Amino acid sequence: MKVLITGSGGFLGKRIAESILRRGAEELRLHFRQKPPQGMIEGLRQQFPNALIEVAQANLLARDSLQALVAGTDCIVHAAAGMRGAAADMFANTVVATRNLLDAATAQKIQRIVLISSFSVYHAETLAPHAVLDEATPIESVGVERGAYGYAKTRQEHLFLDYQKRFGFESVILRPGVIYGPGGGAMSSRVGINALGFFFSLGGRALLPLTYVDNCADAVAQAALKAPSGSAFNVVDDDLPTCNEYLKDYRQRVQKLRCIPVPHWAFMWGSKILVNYHRKSKGQLPAVFTPYVVNSMYRPLRYTNAALKAIGWQQRVSTAIGLTTTFQHLRSKP
Repeated sequence: MKVLITGSGGFLGKRIAESILRRGAEELRLHFRQKPPQGMIEGLRQQFPNALIEVAQANLLARDSLQALVAGTDCIVHAAAGMRGAAADMFANTVVATRNLLDAATAQKIQRIVLISSFSVYHAETLAPHAVLDEATPIESVGVERGAYGYAKTRQEHLFLDYQKRFGFESVILRPGVIYGPGGGAMSSRVGINALGFFFSLGGRALLPLTYVDNCADAVAQAALKAPSGSAFNVVDDDLPTCNEYLKDYRQRVQKLRCIPVPHWAFMWGSKILVNYHRKSKGQLPAVFTPYVVNSMYRPLRYTNAALKAIGWQQRVSTAIGLTTTFQHLRSKP
């Protein structure tokens, strides 16, 4: 099987390449928008000397270049997406890019396509406190109330499901929680935000749905190569900390922060005031935290990785070691 990985230069993409090669894949095509990170390809070829590793540069927004990108492959792992920037940029680099890729893939009759989605697509706003968010939880119908990133990922997943129904390729969807590790971000907004010289602790006693980057890559590789078509998987690790526990660990091991804890009731009250002012001021202050977002992202829930374990995935890096490794890396940064 020849596997194409889009977004191979990203935080997760290069780990997916290692995990797929570790599972015996012999042919791999790695997509980069620009050049590969220095030493990445040489390192992979040295580590896996029997594998055929190709490099392909392409902008997924340039439709004419994508036929050559996908030609001759059997499976596509689509890990490229817009993670930051203006809402229009995130939409283009997530939804439009995916449409272009799917047009090229279906024209070439690619057998299997794996989509890296997100927890942000879930319609979690109506779940009861401490309920289990699993693969049976419905996804948002539109997603616009989840913010720019949540909207883009929701539209991407609906687009993917529509193409699968129309063209009948084998499909697998993975929805990671908060991916962390050396090279990733220091603090998820699920924990809180920095503002005005303070850190506002928002997550409180809610569990933080972490997945260490190597564990997440292993889940993607296992599902890409082994999962039945039509399946979807949440990607979270075992032994999840609460947001408060993560923040306490971070403050002890990485950086002192002046913290202001915000109880859930106060967060909800503030979000209503923010939305009201956003309307009255005609958008002068962005309504980043709405009551819908607060109920969706900051409600205390439970998470399961049972579906992943059923296809043979095992957590390679324990949560304790993952946190220690991540915090040591963050502490060493200037």
